[in-house]
Amino acid sequence: MELAGRLCTRFMTEQPQLGVTAKDVLCLRVAGLCHDLGHGPFSHAFEAFLHAAYKNEKEHPELYEERNNEFKEKYSIDMPEIPDHYEHENTSLMMIDAALSSIGLEIDWDNLDKPLKQIGSGIDREKFGVDDSDNDPVFTSRDWVFIKECILGKPLNEQHAPEKQTHFHGRSKKKEFLFDIVSNRHNGLDVDKIDYFHRDSMAAFGSCPWTTWAIRDAVVARGECTDPKKSSQFKNDPENPIADHLMICYPKKHVNSAMTFFSIRMANHEKVYTHKKTKAAELQMVDVLLEADKHYSMMLTTQVDDKYAMKLLTNFDKFQYVKLPISRAFMYPRLFLRLDDTIVSIIENKAIENPLPQLGALRQLLNERRAHKVYKRVGEVEIGSNCWGRFWDMSEEEIKDDFMKDAVRRSDDRKQAVYKINDREVILEPDDFIVEKRELHYGRKEKNPVSDMRFIVKSDQANLCNNLQVLPLAVVVGDLPMNTPRSFVRRTIRFFCRKWRKVELVTHCFNSWKCHTEDSAGQTVEPYTMYQIAEEDEEDEDDDHTQSESQHLCTQPDDNRPISIKKRKYSAETLSQKLFEEI
Repeated sequence: MELAGRLCTRFMTEQPQLGVTAKDVLCLRVAGLCHDLGHGPFSHAFEAFLHAAYKNEKEHPELYEERNNEFKEKYSIDMPEIPDHYEHENTSLMMIDAALSSIGLEIDWDNLDKPLKQIGSGIDREKFGVDDSDNDPVFTSRDWVFIKECILGKPLNEQHAPEKQTHFHGRSKKKEFLFDIVSNRHNGLDVDKIDYFHRDSMAAFGSCPWTTWAIRDAVVARGECTDPKKSSQFKNDPENPIADHLMICYPKKHVNSAMTFFSIRMANHEKVYTHKKTKAAELQMVDVLLEADKHYSMMLTTQVDDKYAMKLLTNFDKFQYVKLPISRAFMYPRLFLRLDDTIVSIIENKAIENPLPQLGALRQLLNERRAHKVYKRVGEVEIGSNCWGRFWDMSEEEIKDDFMKDAVRRSDDRKQAVYKINDREVILEPDDFIVEKRELHYGRKEKNPVSDMRFIVKSDQANLCNNLQVLPLAVVVGDLPMNTPRSFVRRTIRFFCRKWRKVELVTHCFNSWKCHTEDSAGQTVEPYTMYQIAEEDEEDEDDDHTQSESQHLCTQPDDNRPISIKKRKYSAETLSQKLFEEI
């Protein structure tokens, strides 16, 4: 919120010809404050849960048959379906509407330039705003459309709007640069990322390169649109063949600083957001929510008939669901408002109060979470110009099938992945591990994000105070900065083990599968660590390493004898022979 206000204020004071008003500054501050209202429990893990829930319900409807039948029997109505694509920004827009309705106001699409529609007692629509020198103190419906468009970063898709929105309605084309302050459509350098990149870098690493230049030296100039074919502004604009418009630009001296900014993005995603332990905890939380969603069809009350509940928009008047499961909480503001990280405690209490046999898997997951037995990453392969390239085009399920076929082929049974360990059988099941395809980039996939920025050369900076029609044209940098990476995307495939007692087995199968894949492709195989089942105990070499890099003990459920993995290194030739032998 603060950075959005600062950047907008800079444009208002340094380039007054742009016509930025105090009302614009306030709207941008509100957009910055509300843009993440749509995040569910555990932030982006909730989005991963909804994606997994949609996939499971489509591919395995039998798992949800009992839950759905119970719901229909109770309420005589089918459960609403999860959308195939979920974005938390849309939920943020829903919560903004809910916040307005709670004070008796609503956006009036038929009168955008008038005060908000009064739908109940609360704040008088004629007094809802700010007293400033613009002689326009009252919030209009257009102002709130502008706030929502800044959050979404594109034209809205409001079903109850009088016309289909193919372009921005909140502000005119002369102020189009304002839409890139909170969510930058062109290159991804916006105040949202400036804020949380710096916050997370300081928290995780204790330091972060200065990014104040992105606020202090930002200017508005004309620039060629990065993607005019997709831009709603230029699709039907024959008067602007070169597709140039007002954009947020920077002095050319900041090219290196811009590359550093996007490098921070890459580093944070690699070392924090998708770190092996972060991802393992996220995958486990998704499994907890999925398991709870299977059994609790009426988990949360929507307060449809509660006269004390906050007032909602008129388009929710026909909402008739009294209770909904976790996977549908984002559909209703009153329900989503109460959905936070405490949902895990609610699930745990329900599972303890009703210890039904079908809740065994859920209680096991909750117990492991309480004991900090997080899933473990057992292996990872890098995708590049090697034999692993074809796997990136496969789905995660297809990769898992290929892995299981190799594990079965090397097992004692030859029909299923059964391995004999000290005269005991251990079976590897597909549900014992998770395959994750991870893609890391600098913000624009394979493209250099700096090439989507526009820069002002020093000789043109004196013309930034000109009228809008003669503002200087910002340029695309031709000479790449010294710190430009060779590649802008990195892809890996990672394997996570769900069962602690099978970590060593999955690790062994992964190394065998990896060696066989590279060997069959004629690729030079580096010496790998051979994991061999042994009777004696050995101490951990490094507590901070994963089990693929250290030696751990595991106890089989049917026997208390410890089983350890002895780590030995073999050459590629020797290893290929040993991998085909029985353990």
